[in-house]
Amino acid sequence: MSCKISVIIPVYNAEKYLEESVNSVISSSVFNELEVLLIDDGSKDNSGAICDRLSQNYENIRTFHIENGGVSNARNVALSQAKGEYITFCDADDYYINDILSVALKKLDEADSDLLFYEYLNENEDKSCSRVMYPFKNNTVLKEPCNSDFFRFMLSETRFNSLWNKIFKKEVITKNSILFNKEQRRGGDRDFVVRFLAACKTAFYIPEAGYFYRYVKTSIVNKPRTDHFDNIHTAYRLKVEMAPLFNVMPEELRAVLEPAIVKQIISRAFSSAEYDFKHFSVTMTRLFDNEELMGIVQRNDKIKFKNFAYKIIQRAILKKNLSACWTIIKTISVASKLVRKIK
Repeated sequence: MSCKISVIIPVYNAEKYLEESVNSVISSSVFNELEVLLIDDGSKDNSGAICDRLSQNYENIRTFHIENGGVSNARNVALSQAKGEYITFCDADDYYINDILSVALKKLDEADSDLLFYEYLNENEDKSCSRVMYPFKNNTVLKEPCNSDFFRFMLSETRFNSLWNKIFKKEVITKNSILFNKEQRRGGDRDFVVRFLAACKTAFYIPEAGYFYRYVKTSIVNKPRTDHFDNIHTAYRLKVEMAPLFNVMPEELRAVLEPAIVKQIISRAFSSAEYDFKHFSVTMTRLFDNEELMGIVQRNDKIKFKNFAYKIIQRAILKKNLSACWTIIKTISVASKLVRKIK
C-alpha cells in the first residue's frame, strides 16, 4: 500500500471524541492512500482499548502505547514511525470535514508543494462557529519568499500557528531535523510551524474549511493557567531568534511585533480575571516581573486601541497596579454582559 499522508493523532484520555476523530479520516475517499498513527500517551480511560480496536479493524491504522510524556513527545514518536510522503496532525477531539484530505492530495499531486494549508471552523465556548481564513492567494503555489510573507503574518497574528490545518512534506522535516521540543509545555505548534517555514520553499493555500476545531472545556488549554505571559514571552523570543532567517530586520520586527504583543498581554489579563483574585494576582505578578515584556508595554505606550478602556488597563499595567487592573477588567466585563443581555 502506498502511503501519501501520515495522519498523526496523539491520544490522552480522549475516549469521548476519539472514534469520531478517527472516523473522519476513515470516511475520506482516499483513506486507502493514508495511514493513521494513534499515539496513546499513557491514557487512563478507555482510549487505549479504542485505539487497539481501530488498529485491528484497519491495517493502515497503527497504535503505539507509550508512557505519558506529553503531546510533543507523542508527536515525535509518531514522526519517527511515519511512512507517509506528507505529515499532518489531528487532535483527538477534533475532526476533518468536506473530505479535505482527498482535496489536499489532488492539489499536492498537481503542485508538489512543501506545505499545504486550508481554512478551518473554530468552535467557540457558546458553541457558535467562526471560519478562520487567510489573506493569501487562493489555489496557487506560493513560491519564495512566501515563507517570509507567512512569518510577517505570524508576527501580528495567531491564525497561522496551528498544526492541524496544514500538511507538511516529510522530506523537509527529516532533512532539517525539525522536531517538537519536549520541554516546551505550550506553544509547540507555533514553534514547529515557524521552523518548518524557515526550511520550506513552496506553499499551497486551499480556500476551503477542512477541519473542525472543537472547544472542549476540560481540555488542558482551557484550564486555569498562570503562565499566559511566559508563553507570550517564549513566542516573542522565538520570533526574534528566527527573524534573520526570513530577512526581517530588527526595526520591522519591533514595529510589527510589539504592538501585537501589547494587545495579547491585555487580552490575557482579561482571561486571567475570569477566575478569582488570587489566581489573577499570581498571573499578573509574573508579567510585572518580566522586564522584557514590561519594556515592550512601555515602548508602546502611545498605541491606539479601539476601546479606550484598554489604554487605561495598559497604564495600570505600567504602574504595576494590580488592584486597578482587576477593578477595570471586572467593570468592563460586567458592562459587556449587560449590553449583550439588553441586545
